[in-house]
Amino acid sequence: MEKILKYSVLRYSPSLLSGERINLGIVFSEETTGYHSFYYAQNLSRIKRFDDELDLSVLKELLMGIEEEVEGDWFDKEFSIDSFVKFYINDYRFDDPQAIIYQDLEETITSLKKAYFRFDYSKAERPDKKADQRIIVNLISAAGLKPQQNRKVTGFYDESITFDIITDDYYVKLFDFDDKDIKRCINTAKSWAWNCNHAKDKPIFIIYRFSDKDPLKTKEFSIISKIFKETNTTFISIDEADEKIFQKRAS
Repeated sequence: MEKILKYSVLRYSPSLLSGERINLGIVFSEETTGYHSFYYAQNLSRIKRFDDELDLSVLKELLMGIEEEVEGDWFDKEFSIDSFVKFYINDYRFDDPQAIIYQDLEETITSLKKAYFRFDYSKAERPDKKADQRIIVNLISAAGLKPQQNRKVTGFYDESITFDIITDDYYVKLFDFDDKDIKRCINTAKSWAWNCNHAKDKPIFIIYRFSDKDPLKTKEFSIISKIFKETNTTFISIDEADEKIFQKRAS
């Protein structure tokens, strides 16, 4: 029997119009064992830079209160993550609960923490591309699909194209900004944009990842984002991929 961990990410958005969000915390629930816990961001200075009008003392009280609700001894042992996350809406909102297949519970929880809160960890501890790819593969597997990794397909001109993950429904390419000169990534983005617009049979998801620095506010990233907006693809960050791509899998 497969072991399934459910989790939901708490995100903060100061403006629904802008669509900008930042991860605040993550709640975990393993229903068969009765395990449930809440982890919240330790790098509050990064959250302050995201919204300089945010009162960090009030935010920390909110996060500590959620931790107490989830982990407190007085809390109902029949904890339901699906019901719990519905109480948080508007600026502070949990995503729909997701499910991931795991072998080692502690290892999986640590991997998810690093994936969603990579800047809480030193550069040496942050997940590399292979670690992020493993998480995505486990998410896809929990959805009942059978992912294949690092597989080649035939392109529009009968050329060989390698995707990081392939399923019966879509292709996934991890666009890696780690230790890269982002200016040089622009030409790579142009090449993949052409592939996306000439995909023969399935949609393509371009999932970008980064650990060393946040490229989102650079001119070069803006250019890359515009390039992919002109394609028949979904261009999304690694920490939003579960909500946008795999949200139908949780039951």
